[in-house]
Amino acid sequence: MSKKKQLVIWLIWLVVFPTSIFYVYTTFEPTYTGEWADLISFALIMCAVSYFPIQVGTISIFVANGISFAAFLYFGLFAEIILTQLAILTLIYKLRISKDETFRIASNSLMMLITSIGSAAVYYWLGGEHGVLELNTTTESIALVGYIVTGLILNQILLVILNIFFYEQKHMKIGKSLLADIFLTLIVFPLGLVLYLLYIDLKIAAIYFVGIPFILLSIAISLYYNGRRVNHYLRRTSDIGQELSKKLNVKNVLDSFVDEVCKLLPASFIYIYDVSNASQTLTLIRFVKDQQTVKHPEEVMAINSGFIGKVHGQKKAIMFNTRAQLDQFTQNSLPDDVQSVLGVPIIRNEQVVGVLVIGDRSRRAYQDYHLMLMKILANFLSVAIENARHYEQERRKSLHDQLTNLYNYRYLTDHIEQYALDLQAKEIDENLSIIIIDLDSFKSVNDTYGHEAGNEVLVDLARRLEDFISDRGIVARYGGEEFTILVKGMKHEEIYGLAEEIRYLISSKPFVLMKHIEDGQPVAIPITASLGVATYPDHCDSPNELIRQADRAMYVGAKRSGKNKVASIV
Repeated sequence: MSKKKQLVIWLIWLVVFPTSIFYVYTTFEPTYTGEWADLISFALIMCAVSYFPIQVGTISIFVANGISFAAFLYFGLFAEIILTQLAILTLIYKLRISKDETFRIASNSLMMLITSIGSAAVYYWLGGEHGVLELNTTTESIALVGYIVTGLILNQILLVILNIFFYEQKHMKIGKSLLADIFLTLIVFPLGLVLYLLYIDLKIAAIYFVGIPFILLSIAISLYYNGRRVNHYLRRTSDIGQELSKKLNVKNVLDSFVDEVCKLLPASFIYIYDVSNASQTLTLIRFVKDQQTVKHPEEVMAINSGFIGKVHGQKKAIMFNTRAQLDQFTQNSLPDDVQSVLGVPIIRNEQVVGVLVIGDRSRRAYQDYHLMLMKILANFLSVAIENARHYEQERRKSLHDQLTNLYNYRYLTDHIEQYALDLQAKEIDENLSIIIIDLDSFKSVNDTYGHEAGNEVLVDLARRLEDFISDRGIVARYGGEEFTILVKGMKHEEIYGLAEEIRYLISSKPFVLMKHIEDGQPVAIPITASLGVATYPDHCDSPNELIRQADRAMYVGAKRSGKNKVASIV
C-alpha cells in the first residue's frame, strides 16, 4: 500500500475513532460501579483468545467476538467497543507487524469500530436491550439474530472495500473468509450466549468457566489450521522435489527451483551460492529479485565471511526475523531493506556444496515451518543438481570424442538427420556441406614416434580446426585420423575454397611432438591431409547422403590422386 493511502487511513481513524467513542459514551452514559473486576476479566480472556488467531489464507480470524457478544448483551456498546479494540491490539502485537504495516492498526480498529456500531444499531432498531434479559421473546431473538448477521455482513463488506480501494485487488475473493466467518459464528456466538447466561447467575466465575474453553478452542482451531497449512506446504514441497528430479541440466534445475520458492513463501531476494572447497570460496550462481531472475553481480567471497559463511560453517539452517539480528554480521551481502532472512546449507555426502539464502523486506516474514520446508527443498536441490550434472557429463561423453573433446560421429549423424527432417517439415531447400579430412600416412607417425605422439597430432589438429572454423560450422572427429566439418548456408564453390584453406592450414605449419618415443628434444614433423567435399542439394538428394559422398570424393579424388589435395564430387 502506498504511503499516501496509509496516511489517508490514519487521518480517517483520527477523525472517526475519537468522535465515535465520545458519541457512544455520551449517548449511552455507561456506569460500571462494582463491576470493574468483571470487565477486566472479560478483557483478559478476550486478549488471551486474540493471541491465538486463526489464519485462513491471508486473513486472520479470531474468536474473541463471542466473548465481546456476551459483554455487549450485559454491559452495552461502549464496553464492547473498548474490549474489542483491546483484542485487536493484542492480535496485531501477536502478528508482529513491521513499521511499514502500522497502518493496519488504524484499518483494523476502524473495521471493528464500524462493525460494532453497525451491529448495535440494528440490535437497537429491532428492539434489543442490555442487562439481565430473559431471551425468551420473539423480539429479543430477532434482535440477537440481527446483531450477529449484521456483524457478519459488515465485516465482509469492509474487507472488500479495504482490499479493492486500498490494496487495489480488482478481483477480491471472499469465499474462504466468508465460509470461515460463518463457521466460527455458528460456534462462538452460541458459546457467547452461554457465557452471558452463566454470567447473570455466577458473575465473574462464569467468565473464567466459559472463557478458558474459549481460549482452548481458539488454540485448537489455530493449531488445526496451522497443521493444514503445513501439510499443504509439505505436499507442495514433495511435488517440487519430483519436478526438480525431472530436469536434465543444472540451469533448468535452478530456474525451476527459484520459481517454486517464490510461489511457496515470501521472497524479495533469493541467492544461491556454490561452494569451492579447493579455493575456500563461495560464488554466487543465481540471484532473484522481486520474483525476477536477474544477471547477478560477479560475487566471490571467502568461505567464512558474514551471514552466509556462518550458515556454511555451522552446517545448519539459520532464521532471522529482524534486521538487528542480521546487522551483527559486517559482511552479509544482503540489501539494506531486507528484514527477514533464511539461510540454508545445501549438503551432499555430508559436505556443504552450496548455500541458499532467502530474504524478505517484511519483518517476521518467516516461521519455523518455512525453515523446515527450505531444508527439505535444499536436499531436493542438492540431489537434482547432482543428477543433472551426472546426466550432462554422461551425455557429453556420449556425444563428444574423449581425446579431442570434439563432437563425435554419433552427434554428427544425429544432427544431420534432424536437420534433414526440419528441412522436409519446412518444405525448403538450404545448402548443407560436409568436408571430410583424412591425415595422409598417419600410420607412419604412430609407427615412428609412438601412439602418444599420434594423439598429440590429433589434439593439435582439433584445436586448429576449431579456431579456424569458429562459429561458421561444426567440427567433429569422424574416427581414427579422420575429421569432418559441417557447414550450413554456403555455396559449394565457397566450401571448396574453405577446404583449400584448411588443407593449407594443416600442411603449412609442422606439428610439434612432445611425447615421442625418441630421446631428446621436441620433434616438429610435417603433416598433410586429403579432403573431400560434398554439398546438398548439389551432390545428393538428401542431407543423409552427404557423408558418403564427401568420403567418396576424398578417396577417389584426393587419396588416389597423390594426397594433400581437395576433391569434390563432380
